[in-house]
Amino acid sequence: MIFKILTPDQPLGQYINSFVYYRDYDPEHSIEKLLPDGSVNIIIELDEIKRYTFEETLKPKTKCIKAWISGMQNAPIFFSAEKRSCMFVVQFRAGGSYPFLHIPAAELNDLIIDAELIFGPDILELREKLLECASPEKMFVLAGQWFFHRAKKSTLPEGVVNFATIQILEKPTINNLQVIASKTGYSQKQFIQIFKKFVGLTPKSYQRIIRFNKTLAEIEKYKSINWQQISFDCGYYDQAHFINEFKYFSGINPSEYLLQKGEYLNYIPIYEKK
Repeated sequence: MIFKILTPDQPLGQYINSFVYYRDYDPEHSIEKLLPDGSVNIIIELDEIKRYTFEETLKPKTKCIKAWISGMQNAPIFFSAEKRSCMFVVQFRAGGSYPFLHIPAAELNDLIIDAELIFGPDILELREKLLECASPEKMFVLAGQWFFHRAKKSTLPEGVVNFATIQILEKPTINNLQVIASKTGYSQKQFIQIFKKFVGLTPKSYQRIIRFNKTLAEIEKYKSINWQQISFDCGYYDQAHFINEFKYFSGINPSEYLLQKGEYLNYIPIYEKK
């Protein structure tokens, strides 16, 4: 498998977390359970393979072809894991999608939609040009140029959004949210409206997802897990609160996650019963 990742230089790097390219992905499982990670993504397939999202019962739900957008997700997504996959993914930083999509991020919450609905035929032209590139590095350059020209300066996130997301990423606790809101200069209602417009979620909902992801990262650090210590380190009130939150975002309890988790963060391989 070939896997390449790039964080764009500034100014794009302020809004786009990464460009990712991979080829010859050949999983043994057929479906992946993708856990909420607090990001908006554009996914472009470069292999002509049709993919699907699935209901929790594993019944096909949405067809994904050529290019699609995954908005902020509050629950796991069940998605095709195809053999010999070749994909190009754009992952936006929190609040970073708005200058390029030109619509409030909240309108995409919990949705996976055809990217052509937002970008028109331009996104398909980008896909064709990516297919013509001789290397991942040339793809990264091409994508960077495309997004740079797509950006509208009039839709750049307000400074308060950048400030708030950075603070939440550094310390995703309830008490910190109150401190952040008090420092913005906005009323709590105004702050929440601005945050939802650019990030998609309310500050509290975003904070919960970031705290959950911090938990996943902590789990990867240790061979022997002390759940009580992890729940404390990640800012939960108590272990019961930690378990409830974990089940909310993953659908399973932490012990089950240890048995089922995949090689990478935020996904669980699903093996269909034959």
